[in-house]
This record gives sequence, structure tokens and C-alpha cells, in this order.
Amino acid sequence: MNIKTVCVLFGGVSTEHLISCISAANIIEGLQEAGYVVLSVGMTEEGEFIRYLGDTSTLRQGKWVELARRELMNVGQANPSAKDLKSPQTFLTYHCGGVKPDVIFPAVHGINCEDGVLQGFLEMCKIPYVGAGVLASAAGMDKSFAKMVFEAADIPVVPYAVCRRSEIEENPQKVAYKLTRKLPLPLFLKPANGGSSVGTKEALTEAALAEALSEVALYDEKVLVEAYVNAREIEVAVLGNKNPQAAVPGEIVKEADIAYYDYETKYFKQGADVALPAPIPDEMAEVITNLALRAYQALECEGLARVDFFLDKDSGKIYLNEVNTLPGFTPISLYPKAWEKSGMNRKQLLKILCELAVERSEQNARKTTA
Repeated sequence: MNIKTVCVLFGGVSTEHLISCISAANIIEGLQEAGYVVLSVGMTEEGEFIRYLGDTSTLRQGKWVELARRELMNVGQANPSAKDLKSPQTFLTYHCGGVKPDVIFPAVHGINCEDGVLQGFLEMCKIPYVGAGVLASAAGMDKSFAKMVFEAADIPVVPYAVCRRSEIEENPQKVAYKLTRKLPLPLFLKPANGGSSVGTKEALTEAALAEALSEVALYDEKVLVEAYVNAREIEVAVLGNKNPQAAVPGEIVKEADIAYYDYETKYFKQGADVALPAPIPDEMAEVITNLALRAYQALECEGLARVDFFLDKDSGKIYLNEVNTLPGFTPISLYPKAWEKSGMNRKQLLKILCELAVERSEQNARKTTA
């Protein structure tokens, strides 16, 4: 495969904008190590596309927009012409400095980025891109929908219920009452569409549940409510298209005073670490790995995904938590760490991901005229 240029897309209209910038900085450096010419295009929190010519250290801080505008003024980038805006492909090519990339690497997370919205745009660009397509991206982001897919595939999930924002706004106490008759307290709440544990809440009482429902509903129209599991968190990095493979499972190890692995703990506190490989029996690791591959294929993922599990400390039961179709590439992210532990460094991993993008594009090509 003759891949020379890779466009890294980052940022986006998402609560995970900053995490995307940190991931992108590591991906850009890794792609450059692999010998690719990297074309960086950022998406502001308002949805504006801007070519980025700055350094990765500024990008890691999330303070890239002002620098991007200043650098473009220095190089004298011309305003787009009608020709530059005639199609999604020419639009993206304009923001890549007039160069059509061989592969697009969406280093993005969360809503509008990882949920099929951006993937639909990338399909229209007719350029190979890293990661799952529209369907798998959308299904993976909607955790309530994904659970139905996993249940149909006979993969165990935590008992759950789904609430709508409209009914919560009308009477959160009534919704909380109904939930506690269906699921035992304590309960765990999260936006059905979201990532990086943004907007997650734990509810120990019915009154706390009513309050938590109103808070979490601010992040999404659907709220996923799950039975609380006293669990170890086991995660599996998966790579591939039609014949995926898995890295060694890892475990998120939290300090005793950390209640759960939320956004702050993941990225800004020193209260959690990754154990690789996960300190579990070989037989259990094999079961979890096989479940991860089944979940990956049930959702029709391609390219990459991180498949997360709960291992109940009390019963020993294994539950599939969720599938992340564009996992983080930050310095603390499990996905690149797991592959490094499995013998594949960052440069090799990113090279394979770009090659898988081209392979997927060729495999999924279809006739578009009658």
C-alpha cells in the first residue's frame, strides 16, 4: 500500500474536545515516526474546520485555535473558491493545504465525532479513514442500542433501564420511583450517547436518583440507568477488519478512595492506573478476549475498538460494559499501551491502522450508479 499522506482530524463539537487534542498530538507524532506526511485539521468547539500548522505541545494544552489562525495568516492561505467547496472531498483537501490525503485519521471522541456523524461526512469524502463506519459508530456510541445488539448476540450485560429526558423533566421523582421498583439501589447513570465518563453519576438513594437523573439528562436525550456492580474493570484492545485480533487484556486499577473511574480520574487525577496484563487467570483472560472479539464483530466494528468489561468481585460474573470505536491515544490510554505490551509499538500500530483503513475502503467499495 502506497500511503504517503495522512490527514489527522481532531477537536470537534464534543465534551471530549480536549481529550481529542491530547490523543491527536500523540497520533501526529507517531505517524511522523512512521514516515508519513501529516496534514492536521482541527475542528473548533463551534464546528469550524481550521488547518493546523502548529506544534503538538500547544495542541496538547487545547490552546490551538489562536495559533492555527496566526500560522495561516503567516503562510497567506487564500480564501476557499467555489471549486474548493463543490464537494466534501474538495472541502477537506482545501483545509489540507490543497493536498488530497491518502488516509484520514479521525483522532476524535464523543458526540458529533465518534457517533457516525463525522463518519458520514468522511464517507462522502471518498477517502479511506481509520475506524468503524457509520452504523457501527452510531450503534457503539448509543449505549442503550448497543446493549440490545449484545443481548441478541448472547453476550452478558449489566441489568439496565432507559429513561427519556422528556419524562425526567416532567417528574424526576416519579421516574426514580419506577426505576427503584425495577432495579435495586445503588444505581449508576450515564448519558446513553457520550464517552470518557462525562456526565456519569452514582445514586445511593431514591432522592439522589431523582436529582442525578436531571443532571445526566443535560448531556443526552436518553439516560442509561444500570444496576451497580462492585466490579473490576477489564478492557481489551481489538484491531482489524473482517478478522480482528486482540491485545492482552488490561485492568483499570483505582485507589481505594476513588468511587468510580470518571472523567476527572481518567485524565486529570493520579487515582488510577493500568495493569497490563490484567492480573486474572489465563482461563478468564481467554473468555474475556473471546467475548471482546464477539462484541466487536456483533457491532460490525472495523479498524479498532476498545471493549470494556465488568468483572463482578462478589459473583465472578463477567459483563460487557461498552465498546469504544475510537479509543483514546493519550499517554495514559489503555489501547496503545495494551498493543505495546503485546509487542506492537506506537509507530507500528498507527501504520497498521492506516493500512486497515485502505483495506476497509477497498472491501466496502460498491457501485453507486444503476
